[in-house]
Amino acid sequence: MTEEQRDGLIDRIPATAVLWPHDDELAWFPNRTYDEWRTILGHPPAHRGCCQTCGCATTCLLGAFYDSVVTSTVRELDRLGALKEQP
Repeated sequence: MTEEQRDGLIDRIPATAVLWPHDDELAWFPNRTYDEWRTILGHPPAHRGCCQTCGCATTCLLGAFYDSVVTSTVRELDRLGALKEQP
């Protein structure tokens, strides 16, 4: 799978995706989306494209970490052969 194809998969991840490690606990943590974690970890959005902590015209450190984790995970799943291109 090419990097562009992997990016296409990442773009399809919904903003409402719950970020929590244990399936059996999802009912207790239904709102742990990326936006919720940004607030919990002290990087709430100020306005479009700006972080209250990191400011505007700069990269939010939490955002950069999140993007790196998602991209690395998809790349490694592809490397393991766990992904397939959708028809």
